[in-house]
Amino acid sequence: MNLAGALSSDVEEYLNTKTTVMVPVGSLEQHGSAAPLACDTIIPVRLCAAAGHETETAFTPAVTFGMSDCHMAFPGTVTLRSSTLAAITRDISVSLYTHGFRKILFVSGHGGNRSAVIDGLREASGTCPDADMRYLPYWELPGVVEKQKLLFCPDPGYHVTVTEVSMVWHLMGKKMPEFSRMKYPPEPPSGSVISHDRWKELYPDGGAGSDLSFVSEEKGKIFFDFLVNRLCHYLNSLEEHAR
Repeated sequence: MNLAGALSSDVEEYLNTKTTVMVPVGSLEQHGSAAPLACDTIIPVRLCAAAGHETETAFTPAVTFGMSDCHMAFPGTVTLRSSTLAAITRDISVSLYTHGFRKILFVSGHGGNRSAVIDGLREASGTCPDADMRYLPYWELPGVVEKQKLLFCPDPGYHVTVTEVSMVWHLMGKKMPEFSRMKYPPEPPSGSVISHDRWKELYPDGGAGSDLSFVSEEKGKIFFDFLVNRLCHYLNSLEEHAR
């Protein structure tokens, strides 16, 4: 059930039998010339919708902005402060909990959101004591790492990844544009914090750590369908453990 198109009475009826809800969370940030600014939002939105319809699980509209400060040297990027994203996460969670949702799953398409969303969920837990609230990047679903290696390449990359570029054009439903199938410079060291000016200096084409020669819209469809299947299993497991 898509809460955006539901009536309050629909939600009340849903909560008589299920208490799970998904919240897609992404970003609006540069993806070079290979993918649109909303790439990290489009993927979790479509993933939640597909798995939600298949499992009859509720999902909300997306949190479309995230933590993207290192990409602010590229026009069109919008970033939130960590405290803002944490507060948004907390408020969404408490609102959903107030109405009776008890399993609240933030499905993320942007890795930079992790710490802020987890902080928000931690704060919400103080007033939602019996809730099961989780942060789930889609690439952490069971079997995903192995599948992307088998389908695409050993390492899909760090930013402007092979997998997301392949999936987003399949999901956009239009012809993939021409772009350089370049190999981006290596990704920054783990844990490093890079300013937006420094990112533009190190990665003038936007991406890091990926080789776009492996991009395939056909494989993007296969991979997205696999993600839907994995998320459906994840949701069904949540319901089984609740019984």
